[in-house]
Parts: sequence; C-alpha cells; structure tokens
Amino acid sequence: MFRTKVLSAAAACLLFCTGCAGQPASSVPPQAQAAAETLQKPFQAAADIRMGGIEATADLNKSEDGVFSFVFKKPATISGMTVTMDRETIGLSYLGLHVEADSEEVLNSAVTKAIVAAINRAAQPEGVSVSVEGTAITVSGETETGDFSLTLDQRNQSLFTLSIPSLDLECSFGGQQEPSA
Repeated sequence: MFRTKVLSAAAACLLFCTGCAGQPASSVPPQAQAAAETLQKPFQAAADIRMGGIEATADLNKSEDGVFSFVFKKPATISGMTVTMDRETIGLSYLGLHVEADSEEVLNSAVTKAIVAAINRAAQPEGVSVSVEGTAITVSGETETGDFSLTLDQRNQSLFTLSIPSLDLECSFGGQQEPSA
C-alpha cells in the first residue's frame, strides 16, 4: 500500500514538473529564423537577372505566401511582360494576351520558377544551411533545379543576390521594400 502511494506521488510529481522546463530549445539558428521570417513577408524588389548569355531586369513582387509576380523592364523586346505565379498556376501576360498553365507542367528551368522556388525554400528555416559574414546572411539549399545560394543584407533585411549554378543563373536585387498598402 505504501509503495502504491509513493509511486502515485512520484507519477503526479513527474506529470506536473514536465511543464516546468519550458519549451525545448529550437534547433534552428537565429540567423536562419530571421532570414526565413524576412522571406515569408510580402516585398517588392528590382531584380537584375543573368542566365547564360541572357540579361533581363524585372520588378519582383511577393504579395503573400507563394504568390509572386515579375514585370519585365528589359530587354525592350519583353518590356511589359508579366509573369504571375502561385503554388498551382503560372500566368503570362503580354501585349494584351494572357495564358495560364499548371505550375507542375512548366519547365523546371524556367527562370522565374527557379527564382521563386529558391526564395520559397529559403523561407523554410529547416533543411537549409545558413552562414553569416559581416552584414550578409547566406542561405544555401536545394530545389528541383539544383543547389542555390541566397544572400540577404542583415542590416535592412533585404534580398541581395541569388545564385543557381546548375542554370548558370545569377540575380542581384535592389530597392527592396514592403509593398504599399
């Protein structure tokens, strides 16, 4: 009988004390969490894109989780072309024409899809590696198109560069800001 009471008291004490230790420590480094939080928020940025021998300039807009648009400014032959992407569809608008396709059916090497995939992957702090050098945070990981490296400016929490070597894709960002309401 005494033994049953002691075991019951020990079990009750164990149940009450398990909540005393607080939450378990996160395995995600603070820099990875900060980078992920930055990339999860809506933003606008100018993007200078180089893929192979092709160069383009576009305004990149992330309006919500997984919803992006690119409005191309250069080269002149595609100035005004808009590519919109969400998790299910990719839309292309140009000179009054608009077409949509299932995002799974679009080539993985499409430049806009590769950029969006890298930003979305970097916004998930688990499964990526993060390094800090000076004021730069570099998030490295892998998407369907291969390895990527995305660098953010720690001071103003903005995108700086993106590299996807398997596509010979280099992108630099500037003028990033939160979208106006």
